[in-house]
Amino acid sequence: MGRRKIVAVNIPTNTPPIQPHAVSTTPKHGFWTGFSVGCAVSLVGALLIGVIAVLVAMAAGLSTARDQARDAYAASKAQQIAAGQAVAAEAAAAYAEQNGNGGMADEDPSLPASPLVGADGDADDGAETMSVEELAIDSALETEDYDTAEKLARELVARNPNDPLARALLQTVRIERAVAAGDIASADALLIEARELALELDPSVALAVADLWIAEGEPARGLAIADLVVKSTTGTTDDARYLRGAALLIRGMAKAELGDLAGGTKDLEDSVRLAPDKETAAEWQQYLDQIREKSR
Repeated sequence: MGRRKIVAVNIPTNTPPIQPHAVSTTPKHGFWTGFSVGCAVSLVGALLIGVIAVLVAMAAGLSTARDQARDAYAASKAQQIAAGQAVAAEAAAAYAEQNGNGGMADEDPSLPASPLVGADGDADDGAETMSVEELAIDSALETEDYDTAEKLARELVARNPNDPLARALLQTVRIERAVAAGDIASADALLIEARELALELDPSVALAVADLWIAEGEPARGLAIADLVVKSTTGTTDDARYLRGAALLIRGMAKAELGDLAGGTKDLEDSVRLAPDKETAAEWQQYLDQIREKSR
């Protein structure tokens, strides 16, 4: 398009002056601007509501998942306890039936070893057979289910608060749990407490504490415990011989750590001779070979 032609206009002299138009104070496009702002505010509000709703749903979901996990754990523990009790009941019933049909020899190795056996390897009077509770606790300890073992032991003490055997069993569980966790301070304190209370524990529990002391770099403390077990183990049963062999093994290792290689070698040689089977003898022989290697 060409330039617009400007036409000159002659204004008569008597024409009144042109009044200027009032300037509009309304901004251009005011409606659309307000509409856009309103939409934006509404959109932000909707987004905030959506975010809050999602957060609430997530919190509810986490709470539900946590509750479900807790319920599942409780149910699992209850099943484990029930299973242990069922196995213990079957074992006790089987033993009672066999005992009623003529029984088995007192030293029959197929019998479960009581956790309350004395250092001479023979069961105490009145504790010749394990109760259902003791069998269940022993089964839990075998599988390292210390939660179940301690729960059952505490229940046993609650039902028999004056029974020293029940209290000794609970102390045994607590010591084994501390040893398994590598908590030597707690294990040793519990062992000392058992002695002060005259609780008769399985000597193998004391040996576990002694072994842990050696592993913690305190062979002198392990030696003192193992030496007590060696001196107090005088029985001639297979269990007593095995216990004495294990005590000699740990005492020999402690002596070797303290520099007494000759004494350590002698203890380990004696332990190997007391091993109940070839597999155990071979395992103990390895420790003996290590000490002999150091003495060269």
